[in-house]
Amino acid sequence: MSRLSVEAQLVELGTILVAARVERGLTQGELGDALGYTQPNISKMERGKTRIHPHLLDKWIDVLKIDFAEAERMRQYNLAARADRVWNARRLAASPAWFHPVFEAEQEAAIILKWTGERISGMLQTEDYMMEQFQAYGRTDVIDAVHERKLRAKLLDDYPDRTYKFLLSESAVHRLTRARTDNPYVALGQVRHLLALARNHPGATIRFVPFDKGPLHVGPDFTILQFVNSKLDRSFAETSNGVQSFLNDTETYDTDLQSWESLSSVALSAEESAILLEEAEADLLSVRPPAPRRAGETLR
Repeated sequence: MSRLSVEAQLVELGTILVAARVERGLTQGELGDALGYTQPNISKMERGKTRIHPHLLDKWIDVLKIDFAEAERMRQYNLAARADRVWNARRLAASPAWFHPVFEAEQEAAIILKWTGERISGMLQTEDYMMEQFQAYGRTDVIDAVHERKLRAKLLDDYPDRTYKFLLSESAVHRLTRARTDNPYVALGQVRHLLALARNHPGATIRFVPFDKGPLHVGPDFTILQFVNSKLDRSFAETSNGVQSFLNDTETYDTDLQSWESLSSVALSAEESAILLEEAEADLLSVRPPAPRRAGETLR
């Protein structure tokens, strides 16, 4: 088993999952309903196109009543595929205490709502933007911090059919177009990344709260996680250095949800927000040289 590539192990795991589901007479949709996931997500995991969170795999094993020996074999395939490389596992082990519960909860959530004021939400950041931000805040573990944030941002690729709603202050866009950076392509790359998500991602909505409609002051950046089982719903405050608290606190959740609804009510539409990003891209191109392009890529 250990000689198989990561891709081969994911495919092998998917083959076992399909056989177990078919044996139980379940469709992908029926299994998804039992697990709290959509049919496209189940299909993706069965085809070995994405890693499976250990908690989800355990649920899968329980629902399909897979015997002990086969379950252990599945866990071994999944563990090896998730690890990818030894250094990834070491980085995760060295992660701060807040990271693991937040990372696991974000993987399980059906809906993720994020508000950020002055900065771009972590899940929306390019790697260059991450590097620039962590260095600006004096982080000494920049490489590890970027690795952790990239894992969270990867959710958008791994689970495209979930719901991701991002609210950002208009100031976050203006900071991108006016801030000075050592790398002149950081801001342009970040704006183009946001535009690509706004235009093409099926589950992500990006909207900006304009100065002339937004409140005078909003509290810290926060994230709201909503689950199939609403009893698990929670929210937490977050800074560039990580999560400040991660408690299942009903009062905090209700306050953050109220703030979210208030901000959402005055935010630009998704289309208006995309136009704002296009204007920011044009602004950056007017004062900076265009970023290097890959062969075949068209310039906006």
